[in-house]
Amino acid sequence: MKAHQAPISPNIVEQASEWLMLHWGGELDAQQREAFAAWQQADPEHRRAWQRLQQLQQTLGAVPEHSTQVLLAQAPDRQRRAALKLLGALLLAGGSGYLVQGSQPWRATFAEQRSGTGEIRHLTLSDGSRLDLNSNSAVDLLFSASERRIRLIQGEILLSSGHDPARPLIVETSAGDIQALGTRFVVRELDGGTRVDLYEGALRISPRHAQGQLLNAGERLWFSASQVSARQVAQVNASSWSQGRLIAERQPLGQFIAELARYRPGVLRCDEQVAGLLLTGVFPLADSDAVLAALERSLPVRAQRVTRYWVTLKPRV
Repeated sequence: MKAHQAPISPNIVEQASEWLMLHWGGELDAQQREAFAAWQQADPEHRRAWQRLQQLQQTLGAVPEHSTQVLLAQAPDRQRRAALKLLGALLLAGGSGYLVQGSQPWRATFAEQRSGTGEIRHLTLSDGSRLDLNSNSAVDLLFSASERRIRLIQGEILLSSGHDPARPLIVETSAGDIQALGTRFVVRELDGGTRVDLYEGALRISPRHAQGQLLNAGERLWFSASQVSARQVAQVNASSWSQGRLIAERQPLGQFIAELARYRPGVLRCDEQVAGLLLTGVFPLADSDAVLAALERSLPVRAQRVTRYWVTLKPRV
């Protein structure tokens, strides 16, 4: 299956559909045109989604284009949402009703356990282990008589392992395996590798093409399939998301916004002019709009909203 035929992330589908609604509403103003161009340039998947959505419109030739637009523009919110869901479903399937079984989006969509954007899930597994899924995460549980394997497909998990010495507990990532030795730890998939923060017990890290090593409580490291970083001090706040909080301690605003963006659909950015402002506080993840409002009250910034899916923190004028 060619790359351009692969299914598109539902979050990107929703963003593309929102831009489509804006286009249907009439000519974009200068600010919207600039944001739309920036959205397309931000990710090749954005451009692919928009192109596929345009193709999808052309396939709906049985309904006059103008009539379709008027119907969606004037329908009540519930009907408009339903129409967007329909567009999203067709777009996700590539307009042809197929899904690519070997692709990462397919694996995440049909994972045994998954969470949506902004959703945090708390699970108790059959062995008594506690598994928390961060926003937009997905895992498969592969428990057998000989081992307990958790395959992290995307995102981030916090695991407090149950005791079963006869069956090792292993977290499988794209970079390699992490074997728990009676422990509590966070695993996050990043571009090109995996990051681990260990709070209790010990872990055996086994990259796919590098020598394995033991990680002790209070340590953090990143590893890829072929290399392992130097050890650092584990970040206690790295697991605060499991309690629905995002904690900042003199953190640059740009870094904080990058983290907050994980819990909000669409694009959330920080202007370079304010990215270096230092922030300290505890913020609830359940309402990112409330967090943005708090930032506007406490820092010299304003949230510029082009659409609900495109927000930029800028200097307050």
